[in-house]
Amino acid sequence: MKSTLDNRMKYFEGIKQSTKIAYLNLFVFILLFGAELIIALTSHSKALLAASFNNLSSIIISVGIIFGLKVSLKNPSHSHSKGYQQFETLGNLFSSFMMFLMSAYIVFDGINGIRHAAAISQRKASMLPAFVAIGAGLIMLLIYLINQYHYKKIESNSVKTLMKDAFSDTLMNFGTAFGIILAVKLNPLFDGFTAAVLGLILSRMSYLVVKDNVFHLSDGFNPDLIKNYFIVIEQIPGVERIVDITGRMFGDAVAVDVTIEVSGTITVSDGGLIADAIEKELTSHFDIFDVDVQVKPKSL
Repeated sequence: MKSTLDNRMKYFEGIKQSTKIAYLNLFVFILLFGAELIIALTSHSKALLAASFNNLSSIIISVGIIFGLKVSLKNPSHSHSKGYQQFETLGNLFSSFMMFLMSAYIVFDGINGIRHAAAISQRKASMLPAFVAIGAGLIMLLIYLINQYHYKKIESNSVKTLMKDAFSDTLMNFGTAFGIILAVKLNPLFDGFTAAVLGLILSRMSYLVVKDNVFHLSDGFNPDLIKNYFIVIEQIPGVERIVDITGRMFGDAVAVDVTIEVSGTITVSDGGLIADAIEKELTSHFDIFDVDVQVKPKSL
């Protein structure tokens, strides 16, 4: 049907757009990681080192998302009859796990920096790491706004993950700059303390992303959408009773299975027309990738 075809074309176009956005994020993360790592090592700044490793986690996230998006474009096979769209969610899940592990490292490294604050205070403090962090924060703010703009257009879970990651990077860099300024002006203790706090914030954000992706991989589905599908289907002529409606997320693609009962006196051909009407109505009202309708005669 035309509505189903349009939705599928829209989905695959969204995948291509998401891939381009992921490549843009990857390029920026690589540049920022290199710049912040060099300055952090030369200035012995724990906070900026934490920010640089956060960029490393973002590089891994972008690579995981790109891999998932690329695989999700493969044609369906005998082993994956619905297609490979689920790999998009797997890529997001892998990326969020890496984000969580990196945040744990940042926390422990920050605590280690607090323990050795006395030794750090003997070195000459520099404001250069703070300026670098502010510059990186402004760049990441721009990337966040770009991701947000495209997410509103295509509503891609992959772009949503990149958007959240860019937002966390923005907070990380501005927070890093603030901590470094406090460390230089007041006490070196703030350098490690800032790294630990930012690591905890990052771990919280990564947990939320993991939770969201696990929900989809475990066949979780928005119950409000099921209610909306029910309202549309019950208005279609010939539907005697809606037996069951289930929905699944394959990446950003929505697949819906519907079981209905019809009058036992109608022909198989008429039952097929009712099933076609259900598919047409659902795909015209909602962004649904695939609709499977089972028609059963109503029990007497």
